Amino acid sequence: MFNSVLLALTFVLSFVGTMAFRISMPAIAFFTRKVLEASALSVGLLTSSFFTARATFSIITGSLADKFGRKIIYGASLCFILNGLVVQLYALAESVPAVLGVRFLQGILNGVSWVSVQFVLGKSVNESIRGRVYAIYFALGTLGIATGNILYSILSNYPMVYILNISSVLFAIASILTLVIGLLLKGGTPLSIKKAKKTATMSKPGKLGLIKAVPLMVVVLGTTFFSSMVRGDLIYIYINEAFNVTKATAAEVVAFSSLIALVGGYILSWVSDSFGDFFALKITLTIAVIGSIIMGANVFTVAIMGLVLFYIANSGILPISRRIAVTHYKLGGTTLGLINASGNIGAVLGASVIGYLYDIFNRSSVIILGAKLTIFVLLSSSTLIASLIISLLLLKQSQKRSL
Repeated sequence: MFNSVLLALTFVLSFVGTMAFRISMPAIAFFTRKVLEASALSVGLLTSSFFTARATFSIITGSLADKFGRKIIYGASLCFILNGLVVQLYALAESVPAVLGVRFLQGILNGVSWVSVQFVLGKSVNESIRGRVYAIYFALGTLGIATGNILYSILSNYPMVYILNISSVLFAIASILTLVIGLLLKGGTPLSIKKAKKTATMSKPGKLGLIKAVPLMVVVLGTTFFSSMVRGDLIYIYINEAFNVTKATAAEVVAFSSLIALVGGYILSWVSDSFGDFFALKITLTIAVIGSIIMGANVFTVAIMGLVLFYIANSGILPISRRIAVTHYKLGGTTLGLINASGNIGAVLGASVIGYLYDIFNRSSVIILGAKLTIFVLLSSSTLIASLIISLLLLKQSQKRSL
């Protein structure tokens, strides 16, 4: 079993590594929009280019994880330190294509590093607590998102290079943490199998084949299609322009909405451990749909309520989908890579389409049942609703086969 030290290090890694990336994210979004005078589509393409690269290398890394096992963690350490160097290239970028190129490189590095960490974590804890362990892991990542946004809000009036330097330092710390985890794993303390009480800490492979992972992939793809806006670069621009708030306030809204969602995400993962993965996933998807619709409200407080609801759902979907991948499928690493890739593909499509819709409709609204809702948010959420309805029907069949 992952002993307490290694588990704690992995949780800290989730926090630090995520914060390293997210502190620069609003800075680059506003730099691209305000300084380079890019369209909303171009801002959306920041997210698309990142997840295009991450999707490809998530699949590759998942396959390598099945082949090399825990040794894959050393690749993650290398990618974190490289990310700290790559982030400095933003200071040299003088055009939108240059910024997109740097973000693409970060996508490659993130695809390798995080799939590796998630694979080792999932394979190193008992199945009975795997959902909650993933929930804590992603909760610390969410806390990293919030902290990164809060730090940006404090430093928003400083030159961008200050923020990039902090990002590089945090990536270096993440690299060191990952290397320590790898060295401790090499020592053989964790991942040992206890035969006492006939309980093994390393879980048995699941029964389902890769083809049966398609419904879950569609669920993740549909969810990340919409979350590409609320968790991507465009959310800062939307909050800033739609509600006429400062850059710092926009980052603070994202930060505190993420923090509120932490508790809800953990509760959904507890439901997954206690009452079944597919049951928890259905509840989570329902919350996601409701939140995406409410977020289109023209009233600031109501829109933020929708943002919080969607963040709660997203915080639940992340650990639940990873638990399902590692628990129910024969090739856990490959399935995990495919799940990450499908989420990345959804983000690629969503960021591009939603950015284009924002350019067309901007902040135009329509009245539905007495409520004034933003058109581009409604159109984006309708795509999410359609994909989730189809996915739920498919998931029902998969659930029966897994029993």
